[in-house]
Amino acid sequence: MQNKSNYIFFDLETNGLDYYTTGIMQITMLDINGIVILNQYVYPFDNRIDASHIHGITAEKLSNNNAITTLELCELIKKIIREKFNRETVYFIGYNSFGYDQIILENNFKISNIKIPNNWLFIDIYPIIKELYQNMKPNYKLCTVFENLCGKDDSVNFHCALADTQCLYKVYKKIENNESILKKYTRPTLQSSEIMESPLNTMQGYNKSINFEGKNINSIGDMYNIYKVCNFNDDCFELYLRNKLNIYSNFYVNNIKKQLNIIHHLQNENIQTIKRQKI
Repeated sequence: MQNKSNYIFFDLETNGLDYYTTGIMQITMLDINGIVILNQYVYPFDNRIDASHIHGITAEKLSNNNAITTLELCELIKKIIREKFNRETVYFIGYNSFGYDQIILENNFKISNIKIPNNWLFIDIYPIIKELYQNMKPNYKLCTVFENLCGKDDSVNFHCALADTQCLYKVYKKIENNESILKKYTRPTLQSSEIMESPLNTMQGYNKSINFEGKNINSIGDMYNIYKVCNFNDDCFELYLRNKLNIYSNFYVNNIKKQLNIIHHLQNENIQTIKRQKI
């Protein structure tokens, strides 16, 4: 059974959407009691201030809120986790974290040349909500889920890491007794060898209606090996997905490709890292 006292709820605000070039501009982390253990503004590693129309973070706001560099952020997160949890396994809970937040956090750590411990695991509430509430309307955005489960609150400023994390925590409290499904959607870091043993349902792009298991593909590692046979070539891999696995949806094909591509990227040591960041 997972140690719930070691749960951390987190959310990011960033300067983009691309897995490889996106920098963190704000991160919030809450503990299992809903207490803020980190709410930090950050100068993105490339110093590119963008997406301000979404989250409202500008260069002035970063300056006024004592923003730190990406390198300093990664060091600070590790320090906080070590002081609070020692060397115990911790679980980072996010919303759509398998498809975004986990990836961005890991890549920012990698760019900063700071290793994430193998005992950091990630839980994604998004697929859990989709499984538990299959008829939720009109969509599965965090704001919609929050309103459906916790009630409408016009004071909530979505697209702020602090507000989003607090909403995520309240959503979690509505499903916290579903321990088996929380475990089902838990996976290790993408940079670790353990990710290869993770079931396919923890990979964005998986759909149970696709007969992966009938093709003897039961884990992320099985899918990764196919990508490897294709020499990590996206076009070759896409042909396999479409012609061998009969996946016709561009949505699923593209998400599977993106997940395997970022795993390969994060496990590759040959990546340019930050030595110094100017503000």
